[in-house]
Amino acid sequence: MIDCLSNPCWINPQIDCLLFLQNFRIGHLECLDKFFLSITIFGEFWLPTLICAIAYWCIDFRAGIYLFTLEGFNILLAHFFKMIACVYRPWVLNSNLHPSELAVPYAKGYSFPSGHSAMSSSTLGGVAFLIRKKKALCISLICFILLVGFSRLWLGVHTPQDVVCGLLTGLILIFAVNPLIDWAEKNNNRYLYLMGIVDVLALIALIYIEFFNTYRIDYVSGEMLVNPQKSIYTTFVVYGYALGLLNGCFLCRRFFPFNPKKGSLKNKIIRGIIGTIILLLMLKYVLQFIIMNPVALKIAIMLMFIMGLVITLIYPLIFTKFNKN
Repeated sequence: MIDCLSNPCWINPQIDCLLFLQNFRIGHLECLDKFFLSITIFGEFWLPTLICAIAYWCIDFRAGIYLFTLEGFNILLAHFFKMIACVYRPWVLNSNLHPSELAVPYAKGYSFPSGHSAMSSSTLGGVAFLIRKKKALCISLICFILLVGFSRLWLGVHTPQDVVCGLLTGLILIFAVNPLIDWAEKNNNRYLYLMGIVDVLALIALIYIEFFNTYRIDYVSGEMLVNPQKSIYTTFVVYGYALGLLNGCFLCRRFFPFNPKKGSLKNKIIRGIIGTIILLLMLKYVLQFIIMNPVALKIAIMLMFIMGLVITLIYPLIFTKFNKN
């Protein structure tokens, strides 16, 4: 698209890799695009959120907090790296690359690192870490994580460096978050300290992204390749959601601890089904409202923050009160 961009030397072999896959995909195996697009949804935040929520609501509180912390930290880090690196999509780096038309609408903004790869590796990898004694399931989850990463390459929306760094982000979080939760579990007041530290660091990151970071702006045929203001808006909104999840988890653990293991299997299934419906409806209509209406940034952040709180704090309080009654 704009070959005039000077690409680092390590990008050219990655472009060659994508062109190699593209030769198979276009004209021969385009039928696989829909398959890989269905695989890549495991890296979108709604499905990992659902996986974390089922563990949190119905299986094990500690495991649920671990998974939600992984998801929240992953969102914060991946989007911060995107805004700092400001790397364009592969088809911008080389005009010979043609991504799958099915995937382009879901590949907006900057490219590095791959958010889908990071999200799938942190969430599915976190599940694999929790059930690591069940080796067959662990291996299956690891293979699926790699498949999600490969799907981003197949669809032509990320370079190998995007995918590898996304996978590494999730992998590092898996082993860094577990001792952090162990530390907080020794004294529930530590969850308040953890919440305060995360909130302050997130605020510092947002201030840097808004006021101190510099953004490259390039045009093609008078059209801006990536609008930094739109990317900043998206980052603020997803930060609101991540902080809602994390603050809800930490507050719930400190002040309103519950035991999802209690109750009959029937109650757990009902709890999971109702929670899933609430979660999916919120994600659908809140996101639709934000996207379809040019709402003010503060309103969008507030809505996403409340949605995170509903998932990790308000809904658990409701079903806990219901169970007691």
